[in-house]
Amino acid sequence: MKNYYSYLYGLPMKLKDPGTIIFPKTERKSFKGKEYLVLKVTYKKDVGKDTWYFYFNPETYALEVYQFYHDETKNDGEYILLTDESEINGIKMPKNRAWYYNLDDKYLGTDMLINTTN
Repeated sequence: MKNYYSYLYGLPMKLKDPGTIIFPKTERKSFKGKEYLVLKVTYKKDVGKDTWYFYFNPETYALEVYQFYHDETKNDGEYILLTDESEINGIKMPKNRAWYYNLDDKYLGTDMLINTTN
């Protein structure tokens, strides 16, 4: 589980990891009533099986949503909404990550980044 969270907090820089396949064309999509630039990512078989979508604010290019599917035809997997921002040692990170199921928008929980240095 540690590697999974390291991956999430390392985004979008982790998209440069070996085995990552970034689709060459970015799409414009509406998600939850907001427009985004969306990047589709898959992985070489020895790296991962899921399909991910990364939603960037078209004005600031900030990563605001990520979404993954184990099998996109089943609309399984989850999406994660990123809100607020915290800066730790000069690195900007999402302060809150709210998790939902793709299938029914059911809320799963929220991870909160707590800065204990202040």
